[in-house]
Amino acid sequence: MLQNIKRLTKHSAVYGIGHIVSRFLGFLLLPIHTNILLPEEYRTPALLLSSLAILNVIFSYGMDVAFLRFFILADSREEKRRIFSTAFWMILGTGVCFSTFMIIFPGPLSKIIFRSDQYLLLIRMAAGILLADVLCLIPFLVLRGEEKSVKFMVFKTINIVVNLSLNILLVVVLRKGVQGIFIANLIASVFTLCVLLPIIFHWLRPDFRRSTLMELFHFGLPYIPSGLAVIIMDQIGRFFLDRTLGEEPTGIFSAGYKLGMIMALVVAAFRFAWHPFFLTTSKQEDAPEIFARVLTYFLLVTGFFFLAVSFFIEEIVRFRIAGFSLVGEAYIGGTQIVPIIMLAYIGYGVYANFVVGIYLRKKTVYLPFITGAGALVSVLGNFLLIPPLGIMGAAWATFLAYATMATALYCVSRRLYFIPYELGRILKLVFLFGILFSLGTHTILAESIVYRLILLASLFPLLWIIRFFSGDERLVLKRFF
Repeated sequence: MLQNIKRLTKHSAVYGIGHIVSRFLGFLLLPIHTNILLPEEYRTPALLLSSLAILNVIFSYGMDVAFLRFFILADSREEKRRIFSTAFWMILGTGVCFSTFMIIFPGPLSKIIFRSDQYLLLIRMAAGILLADVLCLIPFLVLRGEEKSVKFMVFKTINIVVNLSLNILLVVVLRKGVQGIFIANLIASVFTLCVLLPIIFHWLRPDFRRSTLMELFHFGLPYIPSGLAVIIMDQIGRFFLDRTLGEEPTGIFSAGYKLGMIMALVVAAFRFAWHPFFLTTSKQEDAPEIFARVLTYFLLVTGFFFLAVSFFIEEIVRFRIAGFSLVGEAYIGGTQIVPIIMLAYIGYGVYANFVVGIYLRKKTVYLPFITGAGALVSVLGNFLLIPPLGIMGAAWATFLAYATMATALYCVSRRLYFIPYELGRILKLVFLFGILFSLGTHTILAESIVYRLILLASLFPLLWIIRFFSGDERLVLKRFF
């Protein structure tokens, strides 16, 4: 079992380092934008980027999920080429059609997103970004499917470095404002596509099989409503805030939400390695026990990150580089939502753990109902909680949506493919993390950095005392120390 866990950990670590490096560079966009733009100005890129996330699901229409599954399980290299070619030609054709429509008719989309038709140029640039990104999708999935995590990391990092450099030039130096942000995004996306061309040419053939396409559609199309539902849970709060409280709270919430997405780095690193891992490991006799142990370790690692960031978020955001703090002074109020957003992403990671049964039994038909329930909770939560709680209401709505989705998937998946999750150990983790979080954020001593450091350092000794670790884990820890 430990060998399998080590394999997952290796690729998660590589993806994690890549994401941390690339997203750290991406996080540098936060001080650039929030120290230059006012909250009401920052609302514009926040809403459009949220809309791009939603439109990206429509541009890919579940092809990414289906491609990864069939590509990994294909028996021969020739079959892999046929799957790649069919998926890529389909994505290319539909992507060109969708983007052309956006370029010719940008007005309606501008009114939907911004309640104004003054953002036509931004919509047209967004069309180019979406097309370039969706054409990068399949070659990036090939790197994941072949477990070439280092190459994946390098290419992703290149994209972020180009994007960051152009943002500094256009937003800080040339003062192009919001328009500069999207010019930088467009150039970075096109550049990344050019970098990936060798992979595309290596796999692409003039081969388009209707039977292969039907298989991909049958597996992937149910992910369209489920993918949209997940994006809605992630992004809809900004639109509710914009319509309910106005432009400034929307900008402040968006900055705080981006800070909370540090947990999304950990979850994304895990998810990139998790799908290929459980598909290949599922053939082993002890696969259910391995999957159960993975969830326990996932919660241990994410719980530690949750405590570390929650304890020191105020110090983190006020840290200054070259006269710039991580977020501008006008956005400091957004830090209050960071722990809730991190909890929401932990919930998304738990959901990813529970997806095994759906995948292995090819029951993706359940996903629209599961994610739809989460989206419904998100919409209702934002509608009910934002008026009395403001940006905190939007954050809690996000958490409740992900918790609903994970719970529903657990109830369905355990009937399809039973996994003996270590519920006793998980309860110990939840209890201990809850106690430490309360002591580190809601007591008089919490103002002391030393006190919070002591609390964080006490986590693993306390886990040892409450006998969280199993016998073999205790032996490994003793040898390590």
